[in-house]
Amino acid sequence: MRHTAGQRATLALLAALILLPLAHPIAAGAQQQQPQGQSKPAVEAPAAADVEVKTTKETTWYANPTWIIVGLVVLALVVVLVFAGRGSNTTVIKS
Repeated sequence: MRHTAGQRATLALLAALILLPLAHPIAAGAQQQQPQGQSKPAVEAPAAADVEVKTTKETTWYANPTWIIVGLVVLALVVVLVFAGRGSNTTVIKS
């Protein structure tokens, strides 16, 4: 079965969506390299103060990156299935 241009584009988009989360950690790891030389600070830091920080984490489920990626993958699969269902309109009648 040969894919149409739309199906090829959809498959390429699906592959990009699947591989995109893998590219982020690779790029982030390259940016976080520390310099080799060790330098001493010019001024020593003052003694640590007691600071009490209270945070509440209230995020909604649809703002979670995991659910966003799952939703995009499901949407891409639906698009692929819709385009895959579009076969040729040729009817072959065998006698």
